[in-house]
Amino acid sequence: MRDGEWLLGYSSYDNYPGASLTFGRESSGIYCLSEPDISFSDMDLADAALPGEDGIRMGRDYQRNGTVTFELGVDGVGGPIDRHWPMRPWTRGTRIGDWTDIEAVLAAYNKKDQGAYQWGLDGVNMLRQVWRGDSIRGKAGRVAWLLHSSGGRTRQLYGRPRKFAVSHSRLSRQGYTPVVCEFAAVDDRFYEQTEKEVELYDHQFIGLPGRPGRISGGSWLFQSKKTATFQQRGTLNTYPYIEIYGPCKNPKVTVAPALWEVQLSMTIADGEHVTIDARPWARTATHYTSSTSKSVADKLTRSSPRLSQMFIPPGYWTASLSYTKSSARPLEGPRIRMAWRDAYSWW
Repeated sequence: MRDGEWLLGYSSYDNYPGASLTFGRESSGIYCLSEPDISFSDMDLADAALPGEDGIRMGRDYQRNGTVTFELGVDGVGGPIDRHWPMRPWTRGTRIGDWTDIEAVLAAYNKKDQGAYQWGLDGVNMLRQVWRGDSIRGKAGRVAWLLHSSGGRTRQLYGRPRKFAVSHSRLSRQGYTPVVCEFAAVDDRFYEQTEKEVELYDHQFIGLPGRPGRISGGSWLFQSKKTATFQQRGTLNTYPYIEIYGPCKNPKVTVAPALWEVQLSMTIADGEHVTIDARPWARTATHYTSSTSKSVADKLTRSSPRLSQMFIPPGYWTASLSYTKSSARPLEGPRIRMAWRDAYSWW
């Protein structure tokens, strides 16, 4: 992304297309008329009066979410904005607003008989379709991501597109229409674009799967990594996404010093895995097999933290793996992948 650009994207679900719309600069045909307004909700305060004396007792306060408001100009004066014409191949995986240079050339050629008025209408139609968020608003927990490049770095918010208003303008017939729209974030964190991860495993083959190495004497060479140190470089707490691949029984992931340990009281077979997603828009524990998926939140042990408390503060930490062997075959153990994005209080 170039400095000053914004990108609104989300995945496709339920036969509805996803989105990948870049806007904000003049070259996109949808540009910011003013600097977008970013506002944060007031804190939920738990202040209480002190009976019979001056002052108050300050309780637990909660910081809610942020909102980004855009004033956009949809400008089709210089050429088409929606470049997926005449074919919009979204049902085959392409996302709304996502195009290539070849598509831009074809679109310009195929639309040579149209004018700025039609191009502007097509641009508003595409922007409105992206902002509807059909594929994500039908189920709780599905979110979009709003990325912004500023100062040579790119960070993102998670949430959903919300309000959308088209301003009436006499310039629409000339290809220009102003639009005001909002994006509501799930929290007030600005996440790093690049996802970080750490892997833990026991009794894994060295080399490619199915092609183990050998050591002198003809023995198979296996590898274990049950402890790893990592750094969260942000300025705010962030939440991890943990994948546990079998075979194993009662796997436990500990983050030290004295942070938390999460454990499942269950057996995960070879070819199956469990995801523990502590991110604010998810907060789930799900068991995946070759054909089904189901919640296993009830398998989290009493010593495990609430998912809302399973955060990673800024700093250096050590993750470790422990488990009970469940496979009858020797030298076969689990693999853990813990991923997160560094979190900040601003872009």
